[in-house]
Amino acid sequence: MQRSGVTRVHLLAVASSVAFLVLAGIASAGQVDALDRNLQQVFRPDDVWGPWQLVFGNVVDGAAPRVSLAVLAVSGALAAVLRTTWRPLVYVAALAMVGALATQVAKALIGRADPHGDVGTLSGSFPSGHMVILLVSLGGVLLVWRRHPPVWAWALVALAGLTMGLALLLLSMHWFTDVVGGALLAVPLLVVAASPRFVGPVHRTGRTSPARVGSPT
Repeated sequence: MQRSGVTRVHLLAVASSVAFLVLAGIASAGQVDALDRNLQQVFRPDDVWGPWQLVFGNVVDGAAPRVSLAVLAVSGALAAVLRTTWRPLVYVAALAMVGALATQVAKALIGRADPHGDVGTLSGSFPSGHMVILLVSLGGVLLVWRRHPPVWAWALVALAGLTMGLALLLLSMHWFTDVVGGALLAVPLLVVAASPRFVGPVHRTGRTSPARVGSPT
């Protein structure tokens, strides 16, 4: 039963990776521009700023990449102190760096302009860094504290991602496909992070068991 579950997770990671690459290709070629513009009119008609933008602007600010990464760092540091080992801190640092690097490389390669026509140097709108960093950070927090987080915990991470995605669309900070691309990129990163090879050492303590009385030395 356990082997079947692992296989399904691996298949999910592969499917997400393939979907991300396909979406990146068609987004780079401009084949989803019409769809994105139509959906932009649905979420923020005529780019008008209204009450929904005021409300969801707090979501974007409150769960910005710097905030998400700070939460991940604090979780890793606290786990390191409680377990008297550097492993949780190294784990979250590596996860943060890989997530940020993968996002930035994809942005630089595709170089897509955002809904307001802006595109930075060696950057771009696809995929949404807000989505990748939020999902990777929250998933990392779960994995630091639970080697096998329950399904309901992952559902909360997904809900947070959906809320962020909606906020980004309501504020016209990203195209719809940018948001989807960010979620697709986060999935394989979390699957790799959840593998026993990487998450197993995080849950070991640095304490050594005292020798028994009379035991050979």
